[in-house]
Amino acid sequence: MPFLEPDRVEQFQQLLQKTNRIAIAVHVNPDGDAVGTSLALAQCLKAIGKEVVVIAPNPFPDFLLWLDGAKEILIYKHEHTQVKKVLAATDLVICADFNSLSRLDDLGELIAATDTPRVLIDHHLKPAEEEFTICFTKVKACSSAEVLYNLLKQMNLLSHLSISAAEALYAGMMTDTNSFLNNCDRPDLFRTVAELLEMGVNKEKVHESVYNNYSESRMRLLGYALEQKMIVLPEYRTAYIALSRKELEQFNFQAGDTEGFVNFPLSIKDVVFSGFISENPDNVRLSFRSRGAFSVNDFARNHFAGGGHFNAAGGNSVLSLEETIAHFVESLKKYKNELALV
Repeated sequence: MPFLEPDRVEQFQQLLQKTNRIAIAVHVNPDGDAVGTSLALAQCLKAIGKEVVVIAPNPFPDFLLWLDGAKEILIYKHEHTQVKKVLAATDLVICADFNSLSRLDDLGELIAATDTPRVLIDHHLKPAEEEFTICFTKVKACSSAEVLYNLLKQMNLLSHLSISAAEALYAGMMTDTNSFLNNCDRPDLFRTVAELLEMGVNKEKVHESVYNNYSESRMRLLGYALEQKMIVLPEYRTAYIALSRKELEQFNFQAGDTEGFVNFPLSIKDVVFSGFISENPDNVRLSFRSRGAFSVNDFARNHFAGGGHFNAAGGNSVLSLEETIAHFVESLKKYKNELALV
């Protein structure tokens, strides 16, 4: 059985035949999956003669700059005028690794205001299908990179996939599964990984480039977060870390420095739910992870206007950091019995 609906694949192929200038948009705070998927797609489309520009709402982590094409990504936060010119001349917008234009903040509003066709490549729950011309969404996929790989395969475009593009796809799959530990129980995913390795992907190089490429200040921030800021709530089998803007600035915070912090508390025996809470200039961002049968997607949707996957999700709060923490802890009371059974 094809991974993606053949009629939608054919519709996309017909759309591409009429398209020359393409913009690829990724979500706010782009992660490895968003950046890897968009850059791999950009390289492949350029190989078949398309003009392609990748756009991100705000900066992405420095440890992804090694990916081919990463330094050419337009950052809307810093390059408003250039992004508007690109979108005005674009024939097609491809949206990678998010389920609604709201995940792009102001950039999403700009894209929504155009009549340009939009194609979605994603793996998150409940996509806003009415916002897109064509949707390629597979919740069972480990990442948007996996969705893209299968789309290219069904379109017979894998021959245009360079080693650097294959590395970008591998990086997307690796980072969105916590190095193939989470959301990756399907054998066909590992067959896909094997095919990428057969293309020449050096998995050690990708792992080193992503995970052993942090700054000294990031490592010191992690130590501070675990030693001084981690709170364990045994009655809820939950642990969380909350960092203020002042604390982040104390460690010369750069985009991506707290990537993965939310995973560390889950290493504690009997902790099944982990939260990471960080104060931004205009809101408070929350990331959630869980083990077993506790849906952090539902928790994020119910209490923090967010969502994501069953065991990995996020949300936002317009309350103060202190009020957000209080709301988080208070919300746990509703799930005490459920968490005890995980």
